[in-house]
Amino acid sequence: MERAGRKTRDIQFYSKKNGGMVCLHSPAARDYAKCLEKQPWVESYEAGVPLSEELYCHVSPVGIRGLYFKTSWESDFLLHFADGRRGIRGLVREDSLQKASTAERLEFSRRYWAATDIDEWKQLLP
Repeated sequence: MERAGRKTRDIQFYSKKNGGMVCLHSPAARDYAKCLEKQPWVESYEAGVPLSEELYCHVSPVGIRGLYFKTSWESDFLLHFADGRRGIRGLVREDSLQKASTAERLEFSRRYWAATDIDEWKQLLP
């Protein structure tokens, strides 16, 4: 999960699963999207999925900085599985796992998506 609207050098490629261009924010996201293209259990996916600030009220603030509730966020991928379920995938660099801010963002994301109709939430190390 990253701040929405942050400046990045976007990477675009054509996705057969999505029937159009996909815009990604990092080489790691591009590599993961290419992997998703090959998976039969993934029907389609969306990249850079914004979190709705209207749903932040459903996220417990315990252990999470108040500033995070005043920031626009987006998750890396929303997957639409072939069996009809939906899942969230976020990419996090291994070298940032020791940072308190990373742990807070991961927990914020987990709590947010747990309050929605998402069936599965995972963070991946690219």
